[in-house]
Amino acid sequence: MSYDLLLARIKERLDATGMSERKACITADVGLNTIRHIRARGHAPKPANLQKLAVALGVSPSYFLDAAAGDGPMQSGSNQEAEEIPVGTVFVKGAVQAGLWQEALEWPAGDWKAINVPADGRFAGMERFGLLVRGTSMNRVYPEGSIAIAVRTDCLGRTPRSGERVVVLKRGESGLEATIKKYEEAPDGRRILWPESFDPAFQTPVILDDVAQSLSMDGHDADHACGLDLEVIAVIVGSYRPE
Repeated sequence: MSYDLLLARIKERLDATGMSERKACITADVGLNTIRHIRARGHAPKPANLQKLAVALGVSPSYFLDAAAGDGPMQSGSNQEAEEIPVGTVFVKGAVQAGLWQEALEWPAGDWKAINVPADGRFAGMERFGLLVRGTSMNRVYPEGSIAIAVRTDCLGRTPRSGERVVVLKRGESGLEATIKKYEEAPDGRRILWPESFDPAFQTPVILDDVAQSLSMDGHDADHACGLDLEVIAVIVGSYRPE
């Protein structure tokens, strides 16, 4: 099958951005031969790869996806132009074990990985950073291998809002540990951190305001946690899931 319209649109964006095919594939985090295989072999491109290429090349994913499908208003010969979308670079700076406490880890700067994601006007002028999600204890929202994109609360200038997902830091005898939870303010005023998992082992919340008990020794969350040991340091504002 020929993908003339799709290839024409990819070339248009390569020319507009000044990227080579190789550079575009690296930036999009897809196989280095993704574009070449579409052209040389007529391979059907994976929609997920086209979405990544579109973001890397600064257009809406539909600009490539509709061209590949060959349907609707974007058939060959259409005069429709690309609608450029702003793209920002986010550095994945470390990893976190969602729902479990893991030694707070920020990789050396040389190991940070840059990813391109759509710009977010809600956080203009604020640094967004990424954390690689490990484990299954937040897999309703973040399957293992997802990248959670966060903004620090001191940059936001506010505390988290009920329903937001947050990065929580715990200070203890073993040092600093971090996790991801969903933040909730209960009607009775309690501040609760919930895991969001399909796994029955990860269903127990942490109650920030209860100072009577601390975390269990095996690293799983006890029914309550000492609020004085915990600090919400960032709010999750988006996520990215590599294929």
